[in-house]
Amino acid sequence: MKNKIKLILFALCAAMVCLVFAGCKNENIEASDTGVTSSAAADDNTAQGEANGTFDIETVRKNIVIKGQPFEIPMALKDLPEGWTYVEQEIMAYDGLGLATFYYKDKEMFVGALENFYKDNKKDGIIYNTTLRTDDCSIDGIIPLKTTLQEVIDKYGEPAEISELKRSEAYVYSYGIRKPRTSLLGRSNNQALILSIDKETEIVYLISITYADFSKDYSYTDFNTGG
Repeated sequence: MKNKIKLILFALCAAMVCLVFAGCKNENIEASDTGVTSSAAADDNTAQGEANGTFDIETVRKNIVIKGQPFEIPMALKDLPEGWTYVEQEIMAYDGLGLATFYYKDKEMFVGALENFYKDNKKDGIIYNTTLRTDDCSIDGIIPLKTTLQEVIDKYGEPAEISELKRSEAYVYSYGIRKPRTSLLGRSNNQALILSIDKETEIVYLISITYADFSKDYSYTDFNTGG
């Protein structure tokens, strides 16, 4: 019964994560806002900005700033820079997948999705996704609650996909490669940057980056119940 409840809860969690990617304003899957801004660091981290009208996931994924600290995705847990630690979250997912809260010098920074994260070898797990929604974070110079839709288009050009979620009054701009999930409890099969943009203000309020290893499939393995 306990595992069945975990399965239901994780299914609901996975569904809500999908809504985040589709522009759900109310979903909060990243670290709490500390109010500390890092716009100067973000301004220094706009390598792709010089090539307006292009999008290169290989550049974008290496230019992440989280509460003043540089980061890149994907990153193996064993390669986390000095000062970084994590705590695994207890969820039910296919073995090989997981979720963890990450800290820098004991300060909560973000929540990251994990792949290659097996029960018998968690140290080789890889952070392949995070979602950010506070203005002390940025991805390639795109800052939640500050960057405008026009600035995004000027920087990257038109997206690969535009969708709309009427209930949250948001546009969702997707740049990069997006593939369907193989199952509800499976991995997000993207190598993409996804931006949720408020329709009224045309300001980015949420950014998500995913860099999945397309050579792996986690749909038919055992469940990982966390811990």
